[in-house]
Amino acid sequence: VLSLCNFLCQAGSGYGAKWEGDSTHEAADILVALAAGGHHLAAVRDELMRVLAQLVTEITSALGRCQPTTAEPSTLETKFLRLIRTLAEVVKEASKKVSSDALDINRFMVEANVDSLWDALDRALTSLDDTEVTASPAQRLLLSGLAPSQVRVEGQTAGFGSGFSEATSEKLSSSSSAAPPKPLLNRLLPLIEAFFVLHNGETEAKVDKQSRPQSAGEEPSTPASRGPLSAAEQVFADREEVSQIERSKFGKFCRKHRRPLNALVKQTPALLGRSFAPLIQKMSSCLDFDNKRSYFRSQLRTRRAESRYETIRLRVRRNEIFMDSYQQLRVRSGEEMKAKIQVQFQGEEGIDAGGVIKEWYNSLAQEIFNPNYALFLQAGGKACTYHPNPMSSINREHLSFFQFVGRIIGKAIHDGHNLEAFFTRGFYKHMLGRAVIPLDLEAFDPEYFVNLKWTLENDITDILELNFSAESDEFGKTKIVDLKENGRNIPVTEDNKKEYVQLMCEHKLTHSVKPQIEAFVKGLHEIVPANLLSLFDDKELELLISGLPDIDIEDLKANTEYHNYTPNSDQIVWFWRVLGEFTQEQKAWFLQFATGTSRVPLEGFKGLIGMRGPQKFSIHRAYGEQRLPSAHTCFNQLDLPEYSSEDVLRQKLVQAVTEAHEGFGFA
Repeated sequence: VLSLCNFLCQAGSGYGAKWEGDSTHEAADILVALAAGGHHLAAVRDELMRVLAQLVTEITSALGRCQPTTAEPSTLETKFLRLIRTLAEVVKEASKKVSSDALDINRFMVEANVDSLWDALDRALTSLDDTEVTASPAQRLLLSGLAPSQVRVEGQTAGFGSGFSEATSEKLSSSSSAAPPKPLLNRLLPLIEAFFVLHNGETEAKVDKQSRPQSAGEEPSTPASRGPLSAAEQVFADREEVSQIERSKFGKFCRKHRRPLNALVKQTPALLGRSFAPLIQKMSSCLDFDNKRSYFRSQLRTRRAESRYETIRLRVRRNEIFMDSYQQLRVRSGEEMKAKIQVQFQGEEGIDAGGVIKEWYNSLAQEIFNPNYALFLQAGGKACTYHPNPMSSINREHLSFFQFVGRIIGKAIHDGHNLEAFFTRGFYKHMLGRAVIPLDLEAFDPEYFVNLKWTLENDITDILELNFSAESDEFGKTKIVDLKENGRNIPVTEDNKKEYVQLMCEHKLTHSVKPQIEAFVKGLHEIVPANLLSLFDDKELELLISGLPDIDIEDLKANTEYHNYTPNSDQIVWFWRVLGEFTQEQKAWFLQFATGTSRVPLEGFKGLIGMRGPQKFSIHRAYGEQRLPSAHTCFNQLDLPEYSSEDVLRQKLVQAVTEAHEGFGFA
């Protein structure tokens, strides 16, 4: 036992040669086996605790002398991690045969004064809270505090140029510096891993799972830092339940040190599949969107490799794209739908090497909201967002259609295609399996939201005659729905009006369209597992589905390759000047024309995908001034003729993107 403990503690870093790592694992496994037998438990425990206490003292002292940018490499932290893992496994295995308080690992940590080391780790990480990593355009948007739909509305109201306010433009253009993790952070990594071995939120997660969600009508808790809230503020507060995990030592650690943790994950994404697994499983809200998306994509790739299905070939009519796609895909299982899809538009000559599938997604997304199918209603806000239609049952196959739409959204997420499909905040939350809150009603029906808010802020005695029921007009017939048992006979008063508002919001956003939501979510989860999708919040999910709302021409310019042109060629200088004058709608048309999709990848234009995988936008010299610019969407390639003047280039480019941004044919 003493020899094994000595070897375990004296071996190198564990990150070196393979034989060294294998040997230390074998030594740990033998110690665990000896302890599990019971006869050698005391000896193993005593020796591990002796060395552990010694390491705690040495590491705490060393960290006090370290500077963030000059920390020397050390093996002490790795030895500590190795000991913690071994001790935790010893306790786990020995507990199966020996029932004793002597196997309480928390008591072991107190005995070794490990809390003093955690305090030193906390101080060291706090000194690294300025750690920055390069942020993608999507991450910058989320960090700015702007909702994607808010940015999109600003762009849609533009008449010329970008159309964004100066404040919005500044937020979108700001970027964190590309600084690698400081030496001290890399040295602290084994200590963080050891912390996650002992504090991983498992106990708190079980408590959260057993706890009941807040019931309707119950007053929400108010933040302790604020004074008393008005009735309207209480009901319409943008609040989230604080879980036991978030209150735990593990949760507080993750929230406090999210920036250093994200820097480490950005440097080594594989950590989320190993020692940082508790972070992605229980505190994913502390991870940056870029890190979550990277993990999400890696998990989908792994699952895709495990299932092999033949390519699905679709032949559809452009004017019947919804029904043709529905009829051909409804017979496929969710697993089969994960296979590659190739599309042929009848009467068009385009060969699907990547460009036609983009066009199929875009055209199908438009048809999803076709009023003739009655599946979705446009919400009352300005953002042109959609919510399930309570009267979709006018279409006999409406639930099958909702399941199909859920599959298409899931397939687009699965394949990394962005859709021009925007939903209400409440509907995004339903996709994630999260409860909607009364505040979500504002985006769905602003006018009704204002009326409810007035009800809460004013004395309604002898003014409003309401009861706990909702009325709806279903094909000329008035239908009354009770919001609670016998609600139509219960009047709304000053005392119960908060409950009424909460129940009415739940009815509007959830209960009135519950079958539609369930069918949609069923189709969505057939393609993308619910546990992976739940990593994101509603704003992040909107970006995942629809891509960036802003088309940044400077970013496109920085990620463009030239063939038989140079950046200083007259035609190239004119091209970028003309493109910069386009409205947001014209820019979207141009992207559709040149790349096959009007959506910007979440990584920005460096993330454009062609038939060979990642493929930047390129401009090739073409000949013949009378010709229009042409595009090869499978390659993100624009063929630009050598025009004689900027005016000619402008006229030809505008004509090309206006007339030919959809459809395929051979020139």
